[in-house]
Amino acid sequence: MPIKTVFPALIATLGLVACGGGGTPQEQIDRNISKLVAACSDKGGDYSGAAGLVAYTGSDRDRKFKSLASAEGEDRSILNKQCYQISKLLDGGKSYTLVKFEQETESEGTWYIQHMSFPSGATAALAFLEIDGTFALADID
Repeated sequence: MPIKTVFPALIATLGLVACGGGGTPQEQIDRNISKLVAACSDKGGDYSGAAGLVAYTGSDRDRKFKSLASAEGEDRSILNKQCYQISKLLDGGKSYTLVKFEQETESEGTWYIQHMSFPSGATAALAFLEIDGTFALADID
């Protein structure tokens, strides 16, 4: 294959990897779960690292499930709530097992659900929506 053909494809692939994109929805969600676990394990309670990984679920109907939560204002409480739930499930550790992955179509769009188990025996279903090109955590059951 001529270098003129290989080089653009290589650049595109490296760009996807560098941005954290690429792969199946399940692979992208698994990477985001890893990032969320790291951000939500902050012992000082600074969960700003979860910004851009969590869906806005506040009172603004125009933004709910349609935009990403930031680390500012009302959005900050959304990050804190989701991270608190994750840190409670992790029970002081960072260990978890991915159990089952599924998709469901609802009025908000396609929900991607990753079922998980934790060493404490706790289980949870983390539900994600695709927002602005990323799979954002929108609910924890």
